[in-house]
Amino acid sequence: MVLVSGFNGMGLHTLFNVVRLFGSGVKNFFFIQAGIIDAERFKGQAEIEKLETHVRESLDKYVGYVRSQGFYAQGYPLVGTDVVDVITEQSLKVFREHPSSIFFGGRIVFREETVLTRMLYNYVTFAVQRRLHQYGIPFVIVPVPVSADLAGARPTLARAESTYMPPAADVPSGTPSDGEGR
Repeated sequence: MVLVSGFNGMGLHTLFNVVRLFGSGVKNFFFIQAGIIDAERFKGQAEIEKLETHVRESLDKYVGYVRSQGFYAQGYPLVGTDVVDVITEQSLKVFREHPSSIFFGGRIVFREETVLTRMLYNYVTFAVQRRLHQYGIPFVIVPVPVSADLAGARPTLARAESTYMPPAADVPSGTPSDGEGR
């Protein structure tokens, strides 16, 4: 399960590091993204629907990419006033269905970190990790250096883990392999 905040360098860096670190042990990818409903979004139902569409479209990009690499993938688009609450609730549901799941989130690493940069850029990841750890659920934080540059690169999951490339027939794109949810 990969916690993402949109289809961006942070999410992609986290995804590729999961593959690099765990290699062929990961066959199924689940993505969670939550859009926050704030005072600005409460201007009407149309704005909330627009937010839901944006979140769904971002997740569809991850799911489409991972499936194109021959793996199973599923996205969980969420919207709420407290993203930590909705992510935690969905994570608990997924963990009940796939008890061997490992959850991942990226942490932006600055050369010089301050309390402000920690709160602005990594709050959700740390808060979700803290809550899931209270339930005994593994949550790994992957460092994402600010200098990490994925712009223009078209990496593949095969390049992220050079020793494993499943045949397309091994992992159908419609169902998780072995019922496991990593």
